[in-house]
Amino acid sequence: MQAVWIANSDGFYFIDDSSHFNFNRHYIESIGQSTGAWHRMGRVLLFALPAQFGLKGVQITSAILLIITIYFAYKILKYKNVKYAEWIIPVIGFQPVLFNISYTVLAEVPAALLIVLSYYLYLKEKPVWVMICSSLIFIFRTEYYYVAGFFFLIYAYRKNYRVLLLVLIGPAAWYLYTTLVTLNPVQFFYDMTLHTRLMKIEEGVDWYYYLLHTAKIYGLMQAIFFITGIVVLVMKKQLKEYALILLIVFTGIAVETLLALKGLNLTCSVGQLRYIAVAGPMFGLVSAAGLSFFLDGIKNNILRNSFMVICLLVMFFLGPYSTPFHNKFRIEKISEEITKFAEKDYPGYVVLTNMHQMANAMDEPSSGGEKLKTLTASNLEKYDKALIVWCKDLEGSPFVEENVTLQKIEAHNNIRLVSEFKDTVNNCKSIPVYKYRKEGDEYKTSRKIIDYIVHDQTTWETIYIKLFVKEPN
Repeated sequence: MQAVWIANSDGFYFIDDSSHFNFNRHYIESIGQSTGAWHRMGRVLLFALPAQFGLKGVQITSAILLIITIYFAYKILKYKNVKYAEWIIPVIGFQPVLFNISYTVLAEVPAALLIVLSYYLYLKEKPVWVMICSSLIFIFRTEYYYVAGFFFLIYAYRKNYRVLLLVLIGPAAWYLYTTLVTLNPVQFFYDMTLHTRLMKIEEGVDWYYYLLHTAKIYGLMQAIFFITGIVVLVMKKQLKEYALILLIVFTGIAVETLLALKGLNLTCSVGQLRYIAVAGPMFGLVSAAGLSFFLDGIKNNILRNSFMVICLLVMFFLGPYSTPFHNKFRIEKISEEITKFAEKDYPGYVVLTNMHQMANAMDEPSSGGEKLKTLTASNLEKYDKALIVWCKDLEGSPFVEENVTLQKIEAHNNIRLVSEFKDTVNNCKSIPVYKYRKEGDEYKTSRKIIDYIVHDQTTWETIYIKLFVKEPN
């Protein structure tokens, strides 16, 4: 299934993916920035090599990581003697948000793999590898480091003191990497707290936000059988066997809620559904167990097989079928148009911009390469022959090191406007299920359902870009 979506995708997931891809593609040229908490050391080192093979290289790599995650989840269910363990494949693989990010350069899927692998190794009584794998979660999704904390407490209670210090492998690796790259022994601590100091770009969410979207994140059928699994486990007095799994799932939701809570939002960007998709495979373990209990209770083979088909179709329809193909966004197409224009009409001119989409179109690092330079006040004065690409979305952005305003560009004597791009694009149309969305009062209910399904799977674009040229007097 992933192969179909990858084959039909020539673009990126709608948040962060294209920027991270550019950084990984040009890792060597931008190595000084690879120590930061936003880039994440684990993600950088994992995808740097696949990115040299282009977009498909990272898409295939990430897809394989999810397949490996599902494999170990299957092994966990077999270890627990769960019938119909093979249902873990669609239960995890068809989770809407997880499927949407399963072929990206993002850090969520590797973190999810490490969580599942750590738990599998825990069941197999491999404490050294449990602590190593769980500790490495820190270099992918740092907030999920609490998983390593759980294993630390378990082994401390068991007095297995020899493995406890291994919990520091992840943080220590990042610290050593940062120190070697920057030659600054305190840079690591500055980077780890950077996002708490940046301007907040979201107002935060209510305490029930992630609970409200649980069925959307993990899938409706998966959520139903997750609850079924808990109820049956309680009735069978087997809940203890899944206690650690449930603790990991609910702690993940609680941590992300706390970080995003209105009035408290502790980081600059909050509330994205993909943040708790990291716990999706663990959620799927309980869900698959619940589904197994239900299937085992249907004694009639025809009814059981009929239900299986219906269940699979619903999970697919509300899963992959409700996620977009990662087609190029309008901003990426505009960047390619400008790149071709620059090559044809202004050869030898440097391009000044803070748009990483332009960097991707030119196949140069967004931090600055041979023909592309960042749009800063010093570069604006330095280069006499330049094309300047200004984007409204980046004016005043906390992620831009130096804000060169439109007013300052337009006030420059040697700069004139060449072209501008204004557009509003609905990228939800790339979601297969969206074709069933219709206008009219009689479709009001179906529209609400579809809008709920596609919420936060992609985005609308409001484009406002201006292209200027600077020439010598």
